[in-house]
Amino acid sequence: MNILRKRWVAVLLAVVMVAAAVAIGQWKSGPVRAPHGNSAELDTTLPTQAYLTWIGDGSQVLEQETVEWVCTYNANWDARYGSIVALATVDRVEDGDLASYTYDLSAEIGLGENDALLVLAIEPRDAYLGVGDRFAEMLGRVYSTDDLGGAVGQLLDGYLYEDLQARDYDDGILALYAALNDVYSTAYGSGGQGALQRPAQQTGHQVAFWTVGTLVVLLLLCSILDAVRYSAYRRRYVGPGAPPVVFRPILFWHGPGYGWYRRRANRPPPPPPPPPGGPGRPGGGFPGGGASRPGGGFTRGGGFGSSSRGSGFSRGGGFGGARRGGGFSRGGGFGGRRGGGFRR
Repeated sequence: MNILRKRWVAVLLAVVMVAAAVAIGQWKSGPVRAPHGNSAELDTTLPTQAYLTWIGDGSQVLEQETVEWVCTYNANWDARYGSIVALATVDRVEDGDLASYTYDLSAEIGLGENDALLVLAIEPRDAYLGVGDRFAEMLGRVYSTDDLGGAVGQLLDGYLYEDLQARDYDDGILALYAALNDVYSTAYGSGGQGALQRPAQQTGHQVAFWTVGTLVVLLLLCSILDAVRYSAYRRRYVGPGAPPVVFRPILFWHGPGYGWYRRRANRPPPPPPPPPGGPGRPGGGFPGGGASRPGGGFTRGGGFGSSSRGSGFSRGGGFGGARRGGGFSRGGGFGGRRGGGFRR
């Protein structure tokens, strides 16, 4: 299309692309407040895919949005405090001992002393929050108590109980995670042990990265296009006398009067193409006719390699393997401190 060759069109496209990059950077970056109570801010730019392995929805009761928010909470907590709160749903616990089931499961999936595990038993509508030793210390500091069961009971009673009884599992879980987010923030602020930079400090850098990166790629593409267009222009128009058409680059500093243009304009003209046929033999080719091609081609291997995927919770019904292979290392043991269930 001839309109794309005009300089003002190229400049307009560049401005639009840079503006779009800035808008995308502003939209994707920065802390936000989750829509579940007055919770402390979360950084929604952190990658969350890896945290799916810490959610085991054996009862198939969780909405996708709930799963995504739980992963976002865990990504923030892991980055700031080196801690996560895993989540599991089960239809029922056979022996009825939800506390033992929670701690056995926490050891099975490889949680550490900084972590916690929330288990919802759907059939009796019960829940239990098992906590590691250091997680228990955090709760005791925030609630100013040595009664861990009382602190956990306050959390479950205040944010999860009514929704669980009404089978509003998603609302109850998200309300509890928002409350836990405030517990972390109260105990450690925006960054505690093992914390990275605060999200608010990253926002400006992220926007600048998006903007500069997009601008560099755009300039590189325009430069390549100018080089290709000038090569075609030179082959067609450059010769004895003045060319009948003036070369109009996308980037103004590639035009006449600039070094980029002069270096290319002063190059010797390309040699004329050779006459048909090879030297001394009409029709070209090697003496003696066409050489046969080697037999065969590339041999394709047997597909992908045999590297196996590790697992935490399986994504189907029930739970997966004993431990995650190649995933996060949840330092330390889960600990022996009991959490608690409802205290109704």
